[in-house]
This record gives sequence, C-alpha cells and structure tokens, in this order.
Amino acid sequence: MRLTINYEMSGDKLPRDYLRGFISLIKASFELANKNLFNTFYNQHKLKPFTFGVYFPELYGDEGNLLKVGTKVKLNFSSNNHELITYIYNSFHNIDEYRLFDNVLKLKNVTLHPPYKIYGTEKIFKTLSPFLVNNKGDSNKFLWPEEEGFYEGLIFSIKECAKEFLNITEVTNVEFEPIQMRKLPIYHYQKMPTNKGLFKLKADEEILQMVYDVGIGVHRSQGFGMLEVVK
Repeated sequence: MRLTINYEMSGDKLPRDYLRGFISLIKASFELANKNLFNTFYNQHKLKPFTFGVYFPELYGDEGNLLKVGTKVKLNFSSNNHELITYIYNSFHNIDEYRLFDNVLKLKNVTLHPPYKIYGTEKIFKTLSPFLVNNKGDSNKFLWPEEEGFYEGLIFSIKECAKEFLNITEVTNVEFEPIQMRKLPIYHYQKMPTNKGLFKLKADEEILQMVYDVGIGVHRSQGFGMLEVVK
C-alpha cells in the first residue's frame, strides 16, 4: 500500500544530501506512531519493509551545494505491511510542521492510495526514486547494469527481501533487462552512482509484488528503489 504526503516548504532550497532529513522525518513518524515498531526497525538490525521517494514538482536547478527545489514537496511512501501503513498514515496526520534543515515543512494533506495488485510474471517498472545495487564483496561499491557483479548483487538483495518478508528461501527465474536506464549521482553521506529509468523484470508474481511494495536494491528505507508499474 502507498501514501502520498504533500508539504509546503518555507524556503525553496535544500542541501544535495537532503535525503537524511526525510529519513529523520520518517523515523519521527514511526516513534510517534508506535514505539514497538520504532524499536523493531531502528534499534534492531532488520530489513525494513518499506521504501520511499521524494519528488519536487518545482525543481529548477542548483546553487553550489544547494538544490533549488521550490516550495512544493511530495513524499511517497510504500510498504507491504498494512498495519505499518495504518500507523504511519495516522502519524503523518499528527505532524503538522517539521523542521527540515533551514526550512519548515507544513503538512498539506495525506493520501492513502488503494492497493495495487500485480498480475503476471513480467512487468516494466519506472523508478520513482533511483535504486542502488552494491557489490556482494564490497558493500560500499555501487554498480551500474553493465558492470560485473550487478546482476548477482541485484538478485542477492531480492533474495534477502523474499526471505525476510515472504518467508521464501528459494528465488529462481529472475531476469532483469534495462530498457532506458541512466546513471544518476546522488549525494547521501557519499556520492552514489544510482540507477534511474525504465527496466523489465521477470519473476514469480509474488516476487514482483514484493518489489513493487517494498522497493528494489539496497538502502530502500533511505529513499532508494521505489518503483511504479509502466506496463
């Protein structure tokens, strides 16, 4: 299930590494919503069953280390856990204002979208937030589809999520085909070469549903890997 939270921001600029501010906002929402959930996801080493993406409709350039993002902010949040979505939906409603770096986010509205059901074993996805795939031997090395180890790293991350969220220990017949991809550098504690664009993914229906719900790749809960279905 998915939420869209719309904000009006007091200023129109944010640091290039703005994602850490939204991570803090989501953590605050969890802490307000349910202390046990907060403890489970932030005080224990567990994969988190959610992803998010930030969209700036008025983004118009940069200025040194700042991005000119405009005053409208759209936060998209997705999870396969309906209980979690319910808690977070109510929690976001209760945070009318939030300090984000030198700005203040003012809540406009929160929309809960109807569940989207995946049918079939092949889908074309578009990134709502770019995704990261790391090298299995070096978690700080992030890969592009043409680089050696990309496919292995991607499948490994999908298998880890399937084991944690679906209790599936054997994942087979996963195929990834880039369609229109580009490398997009994102600043998040370090400069990261993320993957953005269109791709085709073939897998069992429940795996495709999981990828749609909780994201693809690594660091999903830090604002990477959120997808929408194109076809």
